Amino acid sequence: MQFSIEQLEAFVAAAETGSFSAGARKLNKAQSVISTAVANLELDLNVTLFDRTTRKPQLTEHGHTLLVKAKRILSQCQQLVANADELQQGVESKLTIALQSMTMSQPLTQALAKFEQDYPFVEIEILNATEDEIVSLLNSGRAQIGALLQLDTLPQEIEAHGIGSLAMVCIVAPSHPLARKSQIDWPDLITHRQIVLSGRHHQHKRWQVSDSIWSTESAISAVNLVMGGIGWTVVPLDMVKDLIAANVLTRLPLSFEGQTWHQGVDIVWTRLHPAGPAARQLRLYLTEARLS
Repeated sequence: MQFSIEQLEAFVAAAETGSFSAGARKLNKAQSVISTAVANLELDLNVTLFDRTTRKPQLTEHGHTLLVKAKRILSQCQQLVANADELQQGVESKLTIALQSMTMSQPLTQALAKFEQDYPFVEIEILNATEDEIVSLLNSGRAQIGALLQLDTLPQEIEAHGIGSLAMVCIVAPSHPLARKSQIDWPDLITHRQIVLSGRHHQHKRWQVSDSIWSTESAISAVNLVMGGIGWTVVPLDMVKDLIAANVLTRLPLSFEGQTWHQGVDIVWTRLHPAGPAARQLRLYLTEARLS
């Protein structure tokens, strides 16, 4: 059993337009070419696709079933050609983003969705990492773009573009002893276990307050540990505001915080490796994202 793409195109065009003549006009071909292609497809498949006893050919039950599959095959062929064209133009087949898990916010997700519309065939890999790991991943070429909480200084080879800031909150479970206090002082945080966002090499000194810590690479894991009553942590408000509203988590009233603390976020990349067209476009969309 062998059939061609041209036969499938003729079948779909005739089915969608309601006649062989209309299908021929759609494909800019002679009607005889379309009707012959469909007839040969029926022979190849050993299935009657159209009932020709009426004035206009009508799809048979088998025709309706195979029309769906034919459309899918043609769509996949179009994707194959488009993907091959992108590769010929030097478009990367895969991009890696290294980010601190707290920075994965709705604006970044929207930027990624926009990129996916432009480059549907580029695979995206997202790695959770600390700031030191992000720099290393970029400079080694393992990652092409990074997102991290702003640092006072960055290595000379790293370019950074600020996209705004995240409102940060200190949270505990409602059952935690700190949740019963009307005001939280610095010593209160020091004496209770802290869930610290840390990398696999335990770079957590920047964030460590308590003498007793558990560490995790994932902000989501940190929130789940806090929900279990194991300790307190600091995460972006957007990540937990619904849980706070539902009384699943409690926001701690910090006495030393006059207003909500905001932490800036940078999109970063390295000068050591040239960026391909897809990486440049993704970088543009990410740097155009705006946090509150």
